Amino acid sequence: FPPFRVSFSFMIGTAASDTTPATELASIPPGVTLTTLENGLTIIVREDHTAPVVSAQAWCMAGSIHEGKWLGAGLSHVLEHMLFKGTATRPGSRIDQEIQEAGGYVNAYTSFDRTVYHIDVPNTGARVAIDILCDIMQNATLPADELAQELDVIRREMDMNVDDPGRRASRRLFETAYTRSPYRFTVIGYPDIFNELKPADITAYYREKYSPNNVFYVVTGDVLTGDVVAQIRAAYEKNKTRPFPPVVLPEEPKQTAAREIVEEAPIELGHFHFAWHIPDVRHPDVPVIDVLAVLLGHGRSSRLFREVREKLGVVHHADAWTYSPGNPGLFGMSAVVDADKFVAAREAMLAEVEKMKAEPVPAVELGKAVKQFISGTLSARKTMQGQAQDLGASWLAANDLNFSERYLAAVKRVTSADLQRAARQYLTAE
Repeated sequence: FPPFRVSFSFMIGTAASDTTPATELASIPPGVTLTTLENGLTIIVREDHTAPVVSAQAWCMAGSIHEGKWLGAGLSHVLEHMLFKGTATRPGSRIDQEIQEAGGYVNAYTSFDRTVYHIDVPNTGARVAIDILCDIMQNATLPADELAQELDVIRREMDMNVDDPGRRASRRLFETAYTRSPYRFTVIGYPDIFNELKPADITAYYREKYSPNNVFYVVTGDVLTGDVVAQIRAAYEKNKTRPFPPVVLPEEPKQTAAREIVEEAPIELGHFHFAWHIPDVRHPDVPVIDVLAVLLGHGRSSRLFREVREKLGVVHHADAWTYSPGNPGLFGMSAVVDADKFVAAREAMLAEVEKMKAEPVPAVELGKAVKQFISGTLSARKTMQGQAQDLGASWLAANDLNFSERYLAAVKRVTSADLQRAARQYLTAE
C-alpha cells in the first residue's frame, strides 16, 4: 500500500484565502462537474485547458478492508494486477498497444479502502483512455494463464515484504496498533489465505465490488465535460445498479495501555515506529495533528532532524507522519538506527513529544510549518494526475469535492495552543 509516512494532504483547486471561512466554500470547486447516473455511477470532471494533457482515473471503493470472508487474502490487490490483462473485446496486448499508440501512461494501486486505475494521455488520447477504463472496470476476463502468472508475481511480493526490514516493521506496526479493525491485515494478503483462492472466488469478488454503484470516475484536463459524461454514460448503459449492502467494519476498542512488540532479526539496522490513535480525517483536530507532524519530523528544520539526528546523533533517519484514511487513523514517528542506539533514540524522540506538550511552539516556527504543509500540497497540484487524485481522495473520504480547500483553511487557522492541546490529548501513553 502507499507509504503511510506521508500526511494525508489534498491537492485540488487554488488554496482558500486566509480570510475565507471553510463553511463559505462552495460544495463543488470551480470548473468541476459532478454527475451521478441512474445506475449509481458517479462521474467527476474538471476541465483544465492550461495544458493538452488528460488524466483519467477509475476508482473502485473496495480495498483490503472490504474483503469479507476472504479478509487477509489480498483479493483487491489481485484485481489490480489483473484488470489490464484482457477484456471480452480486447486481449491484454491490445490494451497495451492502444495506450502506447495514444502516447499514454498507465498504472494502478491498491490500499486499505480503494483500488485505483489511471491512464495519463495527451488530450488526443482522452477518448481511448476513458474507453479502456470503462472496459476493464466492467468486462475484464481475468484469463487463467495470466492469472497464474500474476499470482506467482504476488507471492514474490509477499516474500519481499518479509525480507525488506522497512516493510516488515510497518506491517508489525499496523498489527500492533489495531486489534480488531481490518486495518491490522496487510493489503497484499497472507500466503496461507491467498493460496486458498480459486479463480471463481476472484471473479465473484470482481462482479460484486465493481458494480457501478461502487465505482466512480475522475477525469481532469483538456476535455469537454459533456463529451466525457456522454462517453461514460454510453459505456455503462446496460450495466444496472446492483444490491450493495453497507460494509460495517468492527470498531477498534479504545486502547487502555501502551502496546509494544520488538522483533529481533539478522538485520544490519533497526527500523522502529511509535504510533498513537487519532480521529478520522473529517475531525477538526486532524489538521492540527498534521501540522504537528510537520513540526516534529518533516525536513531538515524539523525537531527530530535537528535535535535527535544532528545534535544527539542517535538515528540515521527520523520522521513524523499521519496516516488518515476515511476511518480513524494514526499519528506516528519512525526511525532507522544502529542497534546499540535504539534505547537512546527512543528516549530522545519521545522527549520531543513531551516538549510539544510542555512548551508552546514559537509563532515563527509554527508559521514555517504551515507554509511547508501548504507548499507540499501545492506542488502536488501541478499535474493533471495530482488534481484527479485529490478530487478522488476528497470524494472517497468525505463525499465533498471541496474538502481539500476546507482542510487547507483549517491548517491555516492552527494556533500554538491548538498544537499543545492536541499533543496532550492524543499523544498519551495509553
